[in-house]
Amino acid sequence: MVFIFLRITLISIKIMLGFFKGIIMNSILPIMRCIWELPQNIVGIIVWLIIRHKITRVEIIHKRLFFQTHNFGISLGSFVFWSNSNDAIVSIAPKNKEHEYGHTIQSLIFGPLYLILVGIPSISRVVYSSIYYRLNKIKWANYYNGYPENWADKLGMKHY
Repeated sequence: MVFIFLRITLISIKIMLGFFKGIIMNSILPIMRCIWELPQNIVGIIVWLIIRHKITRVEIIHKRLFFQTHNFGISLGSFVFWSNSNDAIVSIAPKNKEHEYGHTIQSLIFGPLYLILVGIPSISRVVYSSIYYRLNKIKWANYYNGYPENWADKLGMKHY
């Protein structure tokens, strides 16, 4: 009789834990992630407002909004802008969608520091690429070979 009671109690506890895990995973964690990545989410909304007319496709992947654009890629919290077409300054990698997803993992790691620790170095590489192109009339081939771009490639290819 005691064994049956313990068994029923354990099954009830497992069911309750599964229920609460579902609530935490589906409700609380997305809210916490949104707050943790608030600075980049705000910038992501601003970028979306500015370029929304250039968006050709929208998908939700891994609980992120993926916007396909022309000649433009940036990852800002829950907002991922990607392209599979090149621009004049930076060669867009064939796996740009995965690359930008790698940046979302960096965003989860760094939270409110992402724009400083990843955004500034990444934009610096774009600026350098632009200067390099103006001076040499060819694209800088090493854009994806340094921090944070090479790390975003690795993360994106592993986790996408």
